Amino acid sequence: MRWGFTAFLAALCLAAPAMAQTSITLDVAPVAIIDAEINRRPVRLEVDPRMPDMLALSTTASERLGVRRLPFAAVQVGIEGGGSMRGRLARPNIRFGERTARNFAGVFPVPVSTRADGVIGPGSLPYDIVTLRLGADPANPRDIVMPLADADIWAMQAEVGGQNLRLMFDVTNESSIFNRPAVRLFDSAGLIPAAGELAERPLILGLSTQMQPVTTDLTVHGLSLGPTFARTIAPLLGALEEDAIVAEGESSETPPTLTLGRRALLEAGCTSISVNRRTRQLTLRCAA
Repeated sequence: MRWGFTAFLAALCLAAPAMAQTSITLDVAPVAIIDAEINRRPVRLEVDPRMPDMLALSTTASERLGVRRLPFAAVQVGIEGGGSMRGRLARPNIRFGERTARNFAGVFPVPVSTRADGVIGPGSLPYDIVTLRLGADPANPRDIVMPLADADIWAMQAEVGGQNLRLMFDVTNESSIFNRPAVRLFDSAGLIPAAGELAERPLILGLSTQMQPVTTDLTVHGLSLGPTFARTIAPLLGALEEDAIVAEGESSETPPTLTLGRRALLEAGCTSISVNRRTRQLTLRCAA
């Protein structure tokens, strides 16, 4: 009798369904915005897939929201392609509806966002599946599935022109960008010839810099790159304080990186980018 009762409990455990996955879909129109609360005050946060699993606030926004900075805790964040930004570290409680997350936040003297109170990486959102939707699914979708080394950082490896590059996505800005190590790889091979004068282009967190427009036939997963720029040694622009930006070259550990811009995604009929934390996979859905 005891054995039968134990077996019955074991059967119940085996038959129990796995815990349901939580998910959220955010429309990119023209940026992905999620509503949240910081210190019980409503905020709108821009979700940027290039961001690590952290929150970025401007100094002005942090003061308005009453975000306390950690004493004696400074942070210096490298900007893709060269240069870095100084700020202060905080760890506010953030509430997403019924879900609470405690994220590290960098407080920076830069504009951060013109459309929201701050910018957050999708890896900081308390959901198993996060989807950024650019449009309605095509009639004949093709899913490009890529593994992630870290489910909270939307960067993966991809082959571009015979080279192994880190691939990231910018769903807000039109252009694709090669960072400086990638520029050195392809420029020496004549695969990204210059196409016009230097132009100031947006980067991230309200910062911009002068970049070189290039032409290229390179593709990634069969997708053309659309309008493409190469990072130069030009300084970062847009900081609100003179000493906020540290002018420096990229680290020797900086991998060659391609950031695929919004135009390339739309021209290829790509309608969403989704990450499943449990499987550590990113799925790019495009037209077949």
